[in-house]
Amino acid sequence: MIKTNILRHSLALTTLALSITATNSVLAGNITQGKTKSAVCAGCHGANGIGISQEFPNLAGQKEAYIVKQLIAFKSGSRKDPTMNTMAATLNKQDMEDIATYFSSLKTTAMMTTASKTVVPQIMGKATAKEFPMAAFISMKKSATIETFPQQASWKGGPNMLYTAITPDGKLVLSTSPSTDTVYVFDAKNGQQKAVIKVGSAPKGVKVSPDGTVAYISNQGSSNVSVLDLKKLTIVDTIKVDKGPHNARFTRNGKLAYVTLQGGAGIAVIDTTSRKMIKIIPVPGITGPHNLDLSADEKTAFVRDFVQHVAVLDLTSGKVKKVITVGNGHGGIDVSPDDRYVATAAIGDKFISIIDTKTFKTQNIEVGNGPHGIRASKDSQWIYVTLAKENTIAIINAKTMKLEKKIAVANFPFWIAVQGNP
Repeated sequence: MIKTNILRHSLALTTLALSITATNSVLAGNITQGKTKSAVCAGCHGANGIGISQEFPNLAGQKEAYIVKQLIAFKSGSRKDPTMNTMAATLNKQDMEDIATYFSSLKTTAMMTTASKTVVPQIMGKATAKEFPMAAFISMKKSATIETFPQQASWKGGPNMLYTAITPDGKLVLSTSPSTDTVYVFDAKNGQQKAVIKVGSAPKGVKVSPDGTVAYISNQGSSNVSVLDLKKLTIVDTIKVDKGPHNARFTRNGKLAYVTLQGGAGIAVIDTTSRKMIKIIPVPGITGPHNLDLSADEKTAFVRDFVQHVAVLDLTSGKVKKVITVGNGHGGIDVSPDDRYVATAAIGDKFISIIDTKTFKTQNIEVGNGPHGIRASKDSQWIYVTLAKENTIAIINAKTMKLEKKIAVANFPFWIAVQGNP
């Protein structure tokens, strides 16, 4: 009887082992395909599987089954995170397995060693009125502050200060705090907090209308846009849009607002009079519309995605004229006020891309680790870039397209608001 039980137990273990082997074989994806598909993850988790900051977990060396399980949970919505829910929604089961296999194949220590050897140009200096002819305000995500330029004063804000905007009259500065579902309003002269206003879930971009009467806050977690009355400092309306609204751009006459839908649907078009979404313009060829800006004639939208592309979208026909490959990961995008160039960043890389607005030809400028926020000065002579991974601001001379200097700032500089260039 004992021998029989031992035999049965041995057979059961053998069957279980075979079952596990078979399961692992089914789950195993293609490393080569996974490396390509993992570009969607680079913006937060790094191209080599090492998170770009402490808030993003390392995926290098992680177990395949665990990664697949989490991606399934994000796709179904049983695990909540606005960005991951959006990214996972675009993946099928094979994509998940390929990505999991690729990250599982990476060695954490080796990747860390490689990352630490990245050479970053260091031309340190102080902010001056020469590079900042108009006031600029930069949000510091980890320091929970706003820094002003050229003075470099620091204002206390809220957790995870993210996107920032300034009113046309230069009197108010706004910054979103997705951790608290709020937007902070500051007096631009002295940094005094005038209000902390509750908005929707996980607010990201904030944009002020050209007449300075309202601000639109894109609530990525609740798929709507909060309308903030800037005189009363209260929310006066909420506009329902599609999944994952991330940032907005008003037309000069203020009649329309374009909103990137990182959930993948494209660009939402909002009638600002009726405060209704009137249509969605699909943007094929890119993954997760992230940020956008408009050409001077407002007939073309340059749409930066979450991965490494810029789509040139004809707003009249609704057709994509070109998809341009830029740096890895997400980032800001800005059409210079003189309409000469488009500048876009890439938080998973160490360079920015400059796109000619007429020919769409691209040149890359090495600036340092983790470029994200990017904005040109009102006179288009200077380009400001936040370097999230090294806590500096890069200053580019747009006439020579050369890095002039870097300025040390607080922890995790994220976004830039420049007076005169909304």
